[in-house]
Amino acid sequence: MSSMLDCVNSTPTHWHTDREAQEIWDVVDINGRSVGRTTKRGAPSFAPGEFHIVVGTCVFTPRGEVLVTRRAPNKTHPGKWEFSAGSALTGESSVEAARRELAEETGLEFGIEEFQTVGRLVEPIALFDIYAVQIPTVASVTLQAGEVDDYRWVDLDAVLEQPREVAFTGPWNRRIDQIQDVLRKLVEG
Repeated sequence: MSSMLDCVNSTPTHWHTDREAQEIWDVVDINGRSVGRTTKRGAPSFAPGEFHIVVGTCVFTPRGEVLVTRRAPNKTHPGKWEFSAGSALTGESSVEAARRELAEETGLEFGIEEFQTVGRLVEPIALFDIYAVQIPTVASVTLQAGEVDDYRWVDLDAVLEQPREVAFTGPWNRRIDQIQDVLRKLVEG
C-alpha cells in the first residue's frame, strides 16, 4: 500500500471489543497480507504480529470543510465524533472496506479511484488505514441507524487544532495527532 504517511505505532490506552457484532475478519500480517485464516469480531483471535484491517475516511471540500459523524448512543464512545470508519470484512481490500463503510454510514458513494491514501497506523490488533475523498461542496448525509446519529460539516481546524472544537473519540484523537500534517496538506492542497 503506498502511503503519504509511513507506518506509525499507536498504543491506545483503551481497547474495546464489540460483543454484539458478528463480523468475520481476515487475519493479516504487519504488511496487510492474509495469514490464511479469519476471526470473529466478538471473539477475536490474534497471535503476536497478527492484525485485522480497520479503515476510516475523511470526506472534504475544496474550502476545507470536513465531514464528521457522531457515534450512536448504543456504541462505545457514545455521542463522540469521528470520521466514518469500520473493519474490513473477509475478502474485502482496505479501500473496498472504506468505500462500503462510508456508503453505509453516510449514504455517500464514490468510486474506489476517488479514495486517496492518507496513511496506515499500527494499533495493538489493527492496521488502521485512513483515506480521504474530496467532493465539490458539502452534501446531505443519510445516517445509518444504530451506528451514527448526527453529522456536521466543520472547518478542518475544528478537527486539527488544540483544543479541538469537535469532541472526537479518544482513539480518533490519537490517530488525528499522528496524521494531522498529512491530512492538512491533502485538504488544503
